[in-house]
Amino acid sequence: MNHLKHVKEIGNRMSKNKADKWVKKYKKDNPNNTFGWLYGSDILHSLLKEDGCDGIWFFKGTTDEGEERLVLYPADHEGNILDKKIKSLGAKSADGDDDDGAADNGKQCPPHCP
Repeated sequence: MNHLKHVKEIGNRMSKNKADKWVKKYKKDNPNNTFGWLYGSDILHSLLKEDGCDGIWFFKGTTDEGEERLVLYPADHEGNILDKKIKSLGAKSADGDDDDGAADNGKQCPPHCP
């Protein structure tokens, strides 16, 4: 892993016009792809509250059924995923899978588009 400096400072605000332009271009170039995911503040805050979390990684993944999903992981000050530390806590999710502190199940666009 390349050690990232100042993980908390990664990212910038951008103009809505520029953002809209980029999204419209992606949608035009990729009309059959998912182009957005919506996550609630509760799950984002819960990841950010993980001990040592300075950022969140967003990865594309594929479910066992072949559905494209976005998976979120909390990251430490160097950009490392916090999963090893979280696994050691022994938490379990409602479905019995290990709850390693990652998140999914955002609403995809399409079909759930603004």
